[in-house]
Amino acid sequence: MPDNGQHNPLITSRRNPLVKQLRQLHTARGRREAGTVLLEGTHMVEEALRHGLSLRRLVFTQGWGENHAALLAQVPPRLQQSVSEGVLAAVATTVHPDGVAATAPLPQPPWPRQPRFLLALDRIQDPGNLGALLRTALAAEVAGVVLAQCADPWQPKVLRAAAGASFALPVRQVPGVETVLEEARGRGLRTMATCVAGGLPYTRLDWSLPSLLILGNEGAGLSAEVVNRCQVAVSIPHSDAVNSLNVAVAGALLLFERLRPA
Repeated sequence: MPDNGQHNPLITSRRNPLVKQLRQLHTARGRREAGTVLLEGTHMVEEALRHGLSLRRLVFTQGWGENHAALLAQVPPRLQQSVSEGVLAAVATTVHPDGVAATAPLPQPPWPRQPRFLLALDRIQDPGNLGALLRTALAAEVAGVVLAQCADPWQPKVLRAAAGASFALPVRQVPGVETVLEEARGRGLRTMATCVAGGLPYTRLDWSLPSLLILGNEGAGLSAEVVNRCQVAVSIPHSDAVNSLNVAVAGALLLFERLRPA
């Protein structure tokens, strides 16, 4: 990539202070203290810019810069930093980074004032499941997602699985679902708990009503206490050949039922 004098000098040492700063963003504590999220890969950078996030730093190899001139032009030169492939590998959490990483403020889409439909996730721990659910929620026009003791939504694995949904979807983190249930009732939302069996089949529900849907932990599901406190228990009929469905699959079936033409 030609040097036009506007870019910062190439970083080749893994001991450079910038490497330490970016590696601190690998942890939830580091992200929280810095108020910053680490974005890895071309797709994540594209999505961040598409959703209007203001990047704080763009770190890339010279080869990536040569192949992505149009994308690079969207970032002010003072925020651009070219690095060696070895430095990028030290910064990234992925085994085979594709040549670019960026930092941005923790996304904070505004919470809806009068939501028609909210999703609450209770103790979802797998980053892939959490990211997939966030992506599905945005696609299914969910107004906001409440996370109760879930995996950190800003960790790189979740961000990659969400494929940019995290930048547009309002997300709240709370200590437990009890407060969520109280707030939902105060807003006039019907509260719905998912359970493996014994609930109303999901195709028999009126999904047009203002509602809060709660999905539980991958292994344990929702506690009996939470289910009992909800107005409706909902189940997805399936073969006895399996004990339960993957939570991300179950979430997709339930959320897209809302969009199915009557």
